[in-house]
Amino acid sequence: MKLPVTWLNESFKKDYSASELSDLLTLSGIESEIEKQKGEYILDITLTPNRADCFSYKGIVQEISALDNSKIINNKQIDPEIHHNETMSVDVKAKKDSPVFMTRVIKSINNDAKTPKWLIKKLEQSGYKSINAIVDIANYVMVETGQPLHTYDLDKINTKIIVRRAKDNEVIDILDGSRKNLDSNFLVIADEKKCIGIAGIMGSLNSGISDSTQNIVIESAYFNFETIMGRARSLSLHSEASMRFERGVDPEIQEYAIQRFTSLLNEIANGQNGPLHSSIDDKQKPKNKFIMLRKNKIRQILGITIPNQSIKSILNRLNMEIKEKDSGYLGWSVRAPSYRFDINEECDLIEEISRVYGFDQIPETIEQQNMALMSNSSRQLKREKLDSIFHGLGYNEVVNYSFVSPSMNSLSSSNKDMIDLQNPISIEMSVMRNSLWPGLLSNLSHNIKRQHRNIRIFEVGKHFASKKKAPIESNVIAGLIYGHRNLESWAHNKAVLDFFDLKGHMEDILSAFGLKNIRFNSSSHSMLCPGVSAEIKLRNKKIGVIGMLSPELSSDMKLEQDPFLFEIDYDALNLPETMNYASSTYYPSSRRDLSFLISKEIRIDEVLQEINRLMIKELRETIVFDLFNKKDVDNTQKSISIGLIFQAKSRTLTDVEIDEFMSNVIKMLELEFQIRIGK
Repeated sequence: MKLPVTWLNESFKKDYSASELSDLLTLSGIESEIEKQKGEYILDITLTPNRADCFSYKGIVQEISALDNSKIINNKQIDPEIHHNETMSVDVKAKKDSPVFMTRVIKSINNDAKTPKWLIKKLEQSGYKSINAIVDIANYVMVETGQPLHTYDLDKINTKIIVRRAKDNEVIDILDGSRKNLDSNFLVIADEKKCIGIAGIMGSLNSGISDSTQNIVIESAYFNFETIMGRARSLSLHSEASMRFERGVDPEIQEYAIQRFTSLLNEIANGQNGPLHSSIDDKQKPKNKFIMLRKNKIRQILGITIPNQSIKSILNRLNMEIKEKDSGYLGWSVRAPSYRFDINEECDLIEEISRVYGFDQIPETIEQQNMALMSNSSRQLKREKLDSIFHGLGYNEVVNYSFVSPSMNSLSSSNKDMIDLQNPISIEMSVMRNSLWPGLLSNLSHNIKRQHRNIRIFEVGKHFASKKKAPIESNVIAGLIYGHRNLESWAHNKAVLDFFDLKGHMEDILSAFGLKNIRFNSSSHSMLCPGVSAEIKLRNKKIGVIGMLSPELSSDMKLEQDPFLFEIDYDALNLPETMNYASSTYYPSSRRDLSFLISKEIRIDEVLQEINRLMIKELRETIVFDLFNKKDVDNTQKSISIGLIFQAKSRTLTDVEIDEFMSNVIKMLELEFQIRIGK
């Protein structure tokens, strides 16, 4: 907002310089810069959204008066003369949206009248172009008071004005020449046949003022800011009126603004005034409440003691209504004026006191307090351990948005419904993700395009779903590997990463968290290749998925190699108990090897699990050291060699004991799997 310094000085006996006003406002939290136009100084004022009361000449003058304790020169406004009794019938159907709606019929306006030079100058210095006398006066009153006005051509309105919600797919041609489709989220001004304006945003072409207009209806209304907020942007519109109504206007200034417009119009273009027609719903009109302001709270927040008289003086300068509590010993009950709807709590009042008292008057002190060093929580330790393991395996962490497109979500099959966002940024970010994999694949594609060939990434985050309309959030760890096992070197073969590399990484991570008896069972997943995917199970409970990306998706992404992905339930990982001491093994171990043929349908881990179920406490480790599988259609078996390492903690095992252990293992294998042991 721009205001000329000469105009601001018209309200004070003191002649402020541009730098004095700029410093005064900026140091109080209202940023302003000085511009020079045609030899005159202009203040370019930037307002925070909560200071809508300063979005006018009147508001800035009140602010300067309070900050500098300067008296405002008030030119008393004389109510305009009434020449006829004609009024415009108004039916406000949406009283919550428009609790104050005032109109006046003005006839026989001199449409040849020109806007005076003083008014054009002030408008231009404030950033507005002159259009015609009626529009210029309405814009001037808006800049002066902060109240947007709207003028209609009386001869274009059918019978009455109706304030209502728009009908679905209702169409309006607005003043900028565009056509807009509305719905019930919009408040409109209409007559009995058509829509003549979008409330608080812009009027229609079929009711607008032209150079030939002689009879008008002037509207001055208070619209609920929640009704107007965001509506202009949804129509790709911007107007000075919508900007003010979105932030909020004074609900008590509508009558003053319409009287001020009438007086200026009579002075410049004559006109015959009708009586003021008001539709006011006091129950729906916002009112500020009394707030208890405590002396000790002021001292606690600001760190200083401000004398009672100074506090009362500041509150009076801000036009606050004050009631003393216990003669001011406890504090005051304070109500802000109607235009300060941003003051709702005690801390807001203390902020106002500090602004006017002067931030430079509050000494700068460094707070000192004793702080005890805190140990990391188990949640932090768990995350640090997880990050350390992944980084040790060569992974980099990524962080993706939880908002994705519906098409990305559909890649991951789920029997749970998607969660849609009510106000998405775009269609590409309109639903909550139900898997972390699409985001990781997007990271993969992004990095490949930048000539990265060996990629290992992981993400810790949430995925979202809805089951029977109940939202479900799950913490998961997901990751992806792509490229070669080792960096390019003469010392290594150029081996491509495969399923078993990722499986090994998973086993390292799960064992680091003390999880035992982990099984990888063959399964299917819509994003993974059949036959190269598995469920990760802990005690028959599924805790994750691992596998190769399906060839169809790899082809769509134009990948040279197959990426491998995993996803694990984050909550399934718990910090293992800290082991303070473990004795080293003293007595020697003994190893016995077994070779046998087994059906191709039997998984090796099933064999190992059955051996572990024998509960041989001296069996320290079982190793699979050889696997041979003939590529023969008729061959139904595979050859496996395993090593069993036996070791006791308190003695050296004898051959007789070890032979007995081996006999038990062989009997179990022959009984459970009908296998033949190689000699």
